[in-house]
Amino acid sequence: MEHFAGQTSKSAKIHNMVRDITYVETGTELIALLLESAEIKRFKPAINRAQRQQNFPYVIHYSFNDDGYIVFEIAKPNKKVRKTLNVVNEYPKVSHARGALYRIQEEFELCPQLLGIEPGGGACFNFHLKKCAGACVGREEVIVYNERAMLGMEVITTHIEGNVVICDEGRNLEEKSVVVIEDGELFGFGYLEKDEEIHHPSEFKSYVKPYPSNPEVKKILIRQIANLPKSKLHLY
Repeated sequence: MEHFAGQTSKSAKIHNMVRDITYVETGTELIALLLESAEIKRFKPAINRAQRQQNFPYVIHYSFNDDGYIVFEIAKPNKKVRKTLNVVNEYPKVSHARGALYRIQEEFELCPQLLGIEPGGGACFNFHLKKCAGACVGREEVIVYNERAMLGMEVITTHIEGNVVICDEGRNLEEKSVVVIEDGELFGFGYLEKDEEIHHPSEFKSYVKPYPSNPEVKKILIRQIANLPKSKLHLY
């Protein structure tokens, strides 16, 4: 409705291009968002570019330096090397990865050298501006700096731990919706009858349609999981 009521140039393009409108009932906002993301990647609409990207070759990963500080690095690893890294997030462009690091650098006053966005060697530029407490020259306690680094990591991460099943409302009163996450990746989503007996969470997989996982989908899942009551989450 916002698109059709809007007066922007983008809205005008939509007005001119739309010939028909159909809809799909999903039951929950989570499945609506997951389906939208999948459909955008499938149809590649000319106007909607936000979620069309399908390749994410760049990663931010972290490790600990010799002094024990958490350090971040942007890399473009192959699949074999990627499995050996502590990956925080994946990006389609290196500029997107750098933008994420600049964001947490500002928000949590992290050292740009330890974030990998400024060359190393001596005190960083922000230290002279009193925007860095001196982790780059060993002046800030490791545990204090790493606490902030972990908070920054939580902001940009798309990591989901283990296997999770989300059970929520269905498209009608006789069913419930199911979203299955396996090994931290979206497996798929679907529906089953409300009184269906499930003896183990892994059995939910037979009721869902598989959908591809990607960093954008995992961001959606992380945001939604944070707001769901524990009664709707099943870990296995």
